[in-house]
Formats: sequence, structure tokens, C-alpha cells
Amino acid sequence: MTRTISFEMDPFFGRSARLLAVGARIPGGWLDQLPVERCDAADAVAALHRHAPDCLLLDGAAVSGALVDAMAAPGLSAMAVVVMADDDGPTVDAIGTLLDGRIDLFLNRATPAAEARAALSGLLAAMGGHVVADGSLLHTDGGQRLEALRQDAERVARALAELAAGGETAGAAPARPLSAMRIRAHIKARRLRERFLSADLFADPAWDMLLDLTAARLEGRQVSVSSLCIAAAVPTTTALRWIKLLIDRGMVDRMSDPSDARRAFIALAPATAAAMELCTEAVLNLPGQ
Repeated sequence: MTRTISFEMDPFFGRSARLLAVGARIPGGWLDQLPVERCDAADAVAALHRHAPDCLLLDGAAVSGALVDAMAAPGLSAMAVVVMADDDGPTVDAIGTLLDGRIDLFLNRATPAAEARAALSGLLAAMGGHVVADGSLLHTDGGQRLEALRQDAERVARALAELAAGGETAGAAPARPLSAMRIRAHIKARRLRERFLSADLFADPAWDMLLDLTAARLEGRQVSVSSLCIAAAVPTTTALRWIKLLIDRGMVDRMSDPSDARRAFIALAPATAAAMELCTEAVLNLPGQ
């Protein structure tokens, strides 16, 4: 029989909430005081259909193509999904296959048990929304930052158009063509700051990922989710939150790897690619650069 968790939001559900944990690596301390069904990866699909949980706590290493398909079933469309992500590349790439679906928060094995329990309880109590809790959950301010980034790109594009319409300044060197090599050099220059100043002063994962995707597009290279997390230069869970937000905003697209069901690639959406090309061209061709 399915055991249930009783929370104050029972009137919202009309019953007690159901929580299913999939994967052997999920720390037991997270589930203390939370009566929850557990199963291993081999039984994940059957358990999902059997229990129809309100919340799925999923070890990223347990993700499979069959499980992804099962999670897309109409009867599970309102299910909240919590994913445990580690720095392991194959696991991160497997999690990437879920990123264009509903994921409400990421945790890792280093997350303190009390914080994990509070996150799970809070998520169930606020079904349908995103909760903010000390970096453990998806942040609602991310959309505002992405909107500001889009507006900045549009302003740079307009400025570039005005410069082009007015002609080159007398004596100024002609603009150099945009290339992946120049973008990579710009990324390297950004990283050099960390030799002299604290790295946490400059965390800007969305911009770092967009730069990496722009360079990869010019190189004709596909970018895996794990590779993009490395490019973000922030903890894996933070990078995954930003990739998820970029996907949700339509700024990047997730594509399945036809040769590997447990891997996905990320690419700039057409409109984002056009904006980034104009933006990086303008930035890299500023006078004195």
C-alpha cells in the first residue's frame, strides 16, 4: 500500500500528498520523518504508474529513456519533479533529457538533510509555483535577469545599426569579422579576472553559457548539457537551473542525441543566435578593443 505524507495543504489536494523516491543513492536522511515510497531504477517506470505521485524525487543516475517517456504521461503532467544532480558528466547529460519538462528544483548529495526535507515539504505546500530557499530551489529572479539580458542585447543591436548607418568614423580601423576564436579569447579574458579578484564577484552563468553556445555555433560544434555546465563556471546544480530557465524562456533549444538516449544537446534558438551575433560583434569591435 502506498504510504503518504500529510501536510497542511491537504485541502488543496483533497487528500494526502504522495512522494516517490527513485534511485539507491538518495541520502536516507533526506527522507527521515517523511513516509515516502522508494524504489530502485529498475522498477522506476512501474512504480511511477503504480503510485502516480504528486512529487517525484529522482536520482539523476536513475534517468532512462523509458522513465522520461513515462513521466510525460498525461496523468503525471502536474507532478512536481525534484532531481538529485552530481558533477558526474554522464549523469548531468542524462538529466539534460528532462530539462524541457517540468522540474521544480535540483539538489545534490551535499545538501544538508534538514534543508532537503524543508525543500520537499515547501514544494508540496506550494504546488504550481517556484519556491526560493537559499539557492536550493529555482529562483524567481532568473526571469528578470534574462529579460534584462535580452533588453541589453537589443540595445547593443540598435547601437550597432546606428553606427553602420552613420558610416565608419574617420581614421577608425574597419570592424573585424566575428569568429569563434575571438569569442573564445573573450571568454578566456573573463576567466583571467579570477587570478586577481574573488571569482564569486563575477558569477554570470547565463552570459557565460550564451557566449559558449555562440562560439560553438560558429565552430559547427554541438554542446552537451555537461559541457555547458562546465562553461557556466558555477556549481552543477546552479548551471542546470539556468539552462532550465533559458529553455523555459525559449532562448535555447534542447535536442536529443539520436545515438544516445541518455544525452541531450543545447543550442541557441534562432532569435537568440541573431541577437548574440549582433551583441558580441558590437562588444568585440568597440573602439580600443
